[in-house]
Amino acid sequence: MPRRLVTDRLTLRPPTRDDASSIWAYASDPVATRYMVWPTHVDRDDVDDHLDDVADGWAAGDDFAYVIALSDPGDVVGMVSAQFSDDGVEIGFIVARAHQRRGIATEAATAVMQAVQSLDDVYRIWASSDADNPASAGVLRGLDMQFEGCLRRRSARPNRADVIGPQDDHIYAWVR
Repeated sequence: MPRRLVTDRLTLRPPTRDDASSIWAYASDPVATRYMVWPTHVDRDDVDDHLDDVADGWAAGDDFAYVIALSDPGDVVGMVSAQFSDDGVEIGFIVARAHQRRGIATEAATAVMQAVQSLDDVYRIWASSDADNPASAGVLRGLDMQFEGCLRRRSARPNRADVIGPQDDHIYAWVR
């Protein structure tokens, strides 16, 4: 995967330690992280651990997480990733609450998806979203992914105090 992707409004690049404060801003926000499968960050060590995991994924060549930076002024407002496995490539994203509903997730995920689609040996790009999260479903439909179905009680959502146990996942995919 390319180390840098550029769109009209965004620059996507691997995160650095200098991004820790910006990552902390959204990763510690219980509203922004409500539907994530990882817990809301509770201290800065969580961000450090995350950055270590991201660096390991890049080094292994199978998990490519990019910070989403506004081209001007360069503020980091989220993250988008492509994780390669035997099941295809899974796309994921998060955007800081103050920057949601502006098309940033769609623009960033589109750039990553196009980079993945350029690889001849990738036949499936997929994503899951909490069945109660229509905003993420809208992003996935905007990527021309097709709804494949609902996996019942599949994923823990540690940040949803309103539910108990695993939640339903809606699965979307693009296939070659």
